[in-house]
Amino acid sequence: MSLEQQKVKDVINAMYKSAGIQKRFTGDVNERVAEVLGKMIAETGRCSDALAWVPRPPGGKASISWIARNIARSIIDSLKDRQSLTCARVVIYKWDRELQMAARGL
Repeated sequence: MSLEQQKVKDVINAMYKSAGIQKRFTGDVNERVAEVLGKMIAETGRCSDALAWVPRPPGGKASISWIARNIARSIIDSLKDRQSLTCARVVIYKWDRELQMAARGL
């Protein structure tokens, strides 16, 4: 696994943790996973200030390298303090199944 792929996995797990969801993402990170995560970040940004600062990806789709460049470790660490737990849970529950399917290449 590349460093960029690990950063994507770290972002997913930080979102789970900050929402109080006792789950770890263990799937494969591919471009479809990055795309779904980009949608999750955008939706969370609309209902919480925790990720509202994240710029939109060029072309409308998040990629592995875009997530690795735009989501810094310090921001991941601060998610717990700033994110609305209700907002994050709703977004995660809405997109989690699609995220898991994307990790399986479906």
